[in-house]
Amino acid sequence: MLVIDECLSTRLATELARRGRPAKSIASLGLRGLDDPQVFDALGNLGEPYVIVTADTAMPLDWMGAIEAAGATVAVIDSRHAAEYLVTEWYRDVTHRWAHVMRNQLAGSVHRYTARGHREWRPRRKPRR
Repeated sequence: MLVIDECLSTRLATELARRGRPAKSIASLGLRGLDDPQVFDALGNLGEPYVIVTADTAMPLDWMGAIEAAGATVAVIDSRHAAEYLVTEWYRDVTHRWAHVMRNQLAGSVHRYTARGHREWRPRRKPRR
């Protein structure tokens, strides 16, 4: 199941479900307002595989220990978007484009998704000046 994080529109879960993708929002699961480690634990208690879809690019950096401890699977939408997109359109487009891949992402992995592809998440290097 794709679980849409609070930082993304809850409509995204509805759109994905209408397209036949099992998806729910954090809000619809009654987990709104919880810290990320609490969300990982609660999702682990659901008894079915899940992938948290988030635009929080700092989540893996801030919570990698909790992600690993919970065996959480995370799909991070890259925040760097093309100029012709509004931010919300960007997140929506990338999520719809890769939902089938996100759903089959290796359990316990963290990947970053862009319009052009996806790869294992790594912290970004600071840009050279």
